[in-house]
Amino acid sequence: MLFSALALAVLSVASQSAYAINFPYENIQLTEGDVANNSDIAFGTLPPIGNGRKCKTFPGDDNWPSDTRWRAFNASLGGALVKGIPPAAACYDGPYLNEGGCTTVRARQNSSRFASDDPTIPFGLWQLDNPCPVPAVGSLPPISACNLTSLPQYVVNVTTAKHVQLAVNFARNNNIRLTIKNTGHDFLGRNTGGGALQVWVHPLKTFEYIPSIQVGNYTGKAARVGAGIMTYEMFDLMAKYNITVPCAGGATVSSIGGWMQGGGFSILTSKIGLMSDQILSLEVVTADGKFVHADPFENAELFWALRGGGPSNYGIVTSALIKVHDAFSISTSSINFQTGQGTAASPQVSNETFWAGISIYFSHLVRITDARGIGWNYIRTAAPTANSSRTFTWISTVVLNDISAADAKAFVAPLIADLNAIGINLTNPEPTWFPTYAQQGFRPNPDESVSNGRFGSRLIPRKALVDPKSKDFLAATRAIRSFVEDGGYMWHSVDFTPTLEKAGYPGRIAAVNPHLRDAIMHSTGFDTASYGPETTIAQKIASHDRLNEYLDKLRVATPGSGAYMNEADPDEPNPQESFYGSNYAKLKAFKAETDPWGVFYAVTAVGSEDWVVEGTRGLTTQQGRLCRI
Repeated sequence: MLFSALALAVLSVASQSAYAINFPYENIQLTEGDVANNSDIAFGTLPPIGNGRKCKTFPGDDNWPSDTRWRAFNASLGGALVKGIPPAAACYDGPYLNEGGCTTVRARQNSSRFASDDPTIPFGLWQLDNPCPVPAVGSLPPISACNLTSLPQYVVNVTTAKHVQLAVNFARNNNIRLTIKNTGHDFLGRNTGGGALQVWVHPLKTFEYIPSIQVGNYTGKAARVGAGIMTYEMFDLMAKYNITVPCAGGATVSSIGGWMQGGGFSILTSKIGLMSDQILSLEVVTADGKFVHADPFENAELFWALRGGGPSNYGIVTSALIKVHDAFSISTSSINFQTGQGTAASPQVSNETFWAGISIYFSHLVRITDARGIGWNYIRTAAPTANSSRTFTWISTVVLNDISAADAKAFVAPLIADLNAIGINLTNPEPTWFPTYAQQGFRPNPDESVSNGRFGSRLIPRKALVDPKSKDFLAATRAIRSFVEDGGYMWHSVDFTPTLEKAGYPGRIAAVNPHLRDAIMHSTGFDTASYGPETTIAQKIASHDRLNEYLDKLRVATPGSGAYMNEADPDEPNPQESFYGSNYAKLKAFKAETDPWGVFYAVTAVGSEDWVVEGTRGLTTQQGRLCRI
């Protein structure tokens, strides 16, 4: 460490920015002396020299680097280059056949920890058109049936800033697609691509707590956070230092990766804002291969873009300096009811009473979020059978913070009374009270399941739920009901208010989607169909078309709104407006200025409309060659 926490607290902003180092691994940087005359790893210079090629170089092309050049690249990395072989290749007859490895992948293929700890695979393999499915027990298909070119070809196992710089330079100078994987926890396919060189920043897990620091207008507690630290690891660190940092709902989501760069909501959003609002500075490798510092005063436009303007698009973050908050309590109250066979904790009601109860719940969301709380809800449905009609189940949690259990129970009482008044016979539940956010979030086993399904989302504006008799409120609730009742889909929402007031400094000046700032509900609808290898492309297209038909009802019911880019459909209509709103033009100009080579590409990212992935068979997937339109 260059300076102690105490010394950093008294540095001026100008001198602090000049050092641009959070951790020792960032001291290890690529220099002009390392490059010498090696054009494969040379830094990028402006203006860019056009290569005249429309498409990124793909395995098998004449200009794909030779094995000799890949070996030389690996030598420059100190041996950090990994061949992009998916775990399932161990189940195929060929050079990667491994009975023990195949047994492992069969047992763990649905594990989030398995996916996050592998440098190659994303969470959703449909994003690569299911390139290497796990064969059935007793089957031994040839390795040719595992489409290795549909996955990243090589992975740089990053442990230094120099590794990231070398990867960026090699990809740019050889016109190879570059992808960035942290944990792989991405629902759109932004962190993977066929024929790519993948940068794996997951190993960057260093952390330092700073009791006091001053950065611009912020004075308070802070922490330095490596790019690879995940939610469950952050909860352990919060407990250790008795602090609070917003975290994603998923235990294996990175704290400052794509989640933060897309905004990053949590159960604390209505109290302290989005994760992007907590960022004080960032250390970044840009498209020219340079390692730079970004804060409100130095590389300010890069700092603005990275906080909410989308991941995998402006640079590769190696670490961040973030605000941290004092520890405070969390209270959760569960409110459940259903149309099927009920219980005391989840009473049975009629269909109409069920939907009336949901409208009542929605009518309380302004009050809940104004109290700096959130809602976390599901509507599940079971298809009709020969002996029963379709059933519906409402599962919800009201989360309040910095409040006693008694006060939390009193706060929920008016909602329970309104539900009682229409015949939903609930007793006001005793809240579950946690002394700290770290204790609320602790999971003894942080492993979760992965999904190979698809979904879409919509942000419901706060103004739509202010008046339960308004046409906006009625339109939104009708669309949600149709999605579940007519479509037969599961629906989920997280209800919060990530306003500019909550954002504070420097969060108020960031590229967060204005539609997200204006929202009170992130509404998500899940497809029930499979997008796995067992379904045909025609079936996948038909399933998505049907899902989109019902998602369109939510879009029509909320004109002028958008969607949360981190949990969305990669085929979202007009993603530029939906995911970025009025920030898009500025982001596009910044992207063109700082990455004229097109080093950074991700589906739905800024500038992605200028590119197309070939061979996708009718749905937006990432296995093919990337070409300019």
